[in-house]
Amino acid sequence: MLSSIRRRLSRVEESLPLPVTAERFYARAQRLARRTGGRVWDAIATLAKDLSDGELDSITAEFERLAFGSDTAACEAAKREVFAAAGYPVWNSPSQESSEEGW
Repeated sequence: MLSSIRRRLSRVEESLPLPVTAERFYARAQRLARRTGGRVWDAIATLAKDLSDGELDSITAEFERLAFGSDTAACEAAKREVFAAAGYPVWNSPSQESSEEGW
């Protein structure tokens, strides 16, 4: 009975138009993973599809602040590593590109 009430409350909370924060998003992903018996990473991918571009940008920035703080060099290095692993070309900084091309 109590678990049924908690499940219903969880569904009501998910339907309320609250601002999406990294903490709320991750908690939803964990609940979805537990419900489906899947991995949290898969739940994150599923939930991210329903986010608007603005919400996704906001959550991304919040996770970056949590992970890297004010270390922008580490954040940029991590982004390059993720993009390279996904098969995207390695991007140089604008100053490197312009010096290589003679600008």
